[in-house]
Amino acid sequence: MDVLGHGLLLDDGDLVLEDGDLAPVSGLANLAQALTLRLLTPYGSDRFHHLYGLSVEEAFTRPGVVGEVRDLLRLEIVRTLAADPRVHEVTGVEFAEDPTRRVWSVSVLVEAVDGRTAAVSAELEV
Repeated sequence: MDVLGHGLLLDDGDLVLEDGDLAPVSGLANLAQALTLRLLTPYGSDRFHHLYGLSVEEAFTRPGVVGEVRDLLRLEIVRTLAADPRVHEVTGVEFAEDPTRRVWSVSVLVEAVDGRTAAVSAELEV
């Protein structure tokens, strides 16, 4: 049994069919998919788990310079991903912000409880 679990494969939020059946995902790929969903889900919007998701409002709605916004987001991303019991440690958070867009790309490295490393990326809207 894989300690990182198994689920159904998603492609841009849609279930994937493989030979007429729902495609499975397991292990490190399952963890990366689950963590990506955590980052893309607004905090508190899951009716069954109100402490799930990423809260970006604090960072994006208070006055401050870009560096402060980045630091607040980094802390929130670490808090959000570390809440998953399969994550041992968040080892890196990198941003690529484009001042002409209202979207920040984030790349995160996490160490799973089994010692393997997963890479997660998402686009966060301001």
